[in-house]
Amino acid sequence: MKKILFFLVGLFIGFILFMPKENLYYTFQKYLSKQNIYINSQIKSNLTLNLYNGKIYENGINLVNFKEIKIIPFVLYNKITAKNIKINFQNYKITYLNITYSIINPTKIYIKGNSTFGKIQGEVNLIKHYLKVYILNLNDYNLKSFLKKDNKGYFYYAEF
Repeated sequence: MKKILFFLVGLFIGFILFMPKENLYYTFQKYLSKQNIYINSQIKSNLTLNLYNGKIYENGINLVNFKEIKIIPFVLYNKITAKNIKINFQNYKITYLNITYSIINPTKIYIKGNSTFGKIQGEVNLIKHYLKVYILNLNDYNLKSFLKKDNKGYFYYAEF
């Protein structure tokens, strides 16, 4: 029994180490291109997939610039960490953004971050098909017209 368990753990670790992370990225890029969204960045792959000095375009318009995005695809626990994101609309900046998915709660993806317009906290519900992101301590009055408000604060809500 111990040999079988040891073999399965080794197989899982080997799968994570040798997973073709760049191929996952190119498959994701192909999916985004159908939506007219393109990512242009430098790529480095090891245990994680790192994207550096990138730009995100939609319909040929440069919407977002970023310094670093680190993708950790560990199957049971996945995490995306982005640093120094500049949104080319009203000169908004996101200093960091963490997006996590865990097999412990497989129906939700959690979002946390910090920006020039306030703290970011939210979730994606995969069962009910919605995204809800709160902007805590909102300090930009231009954004208030785009957001809804409840007792917790201002938030963005979208269904998919």
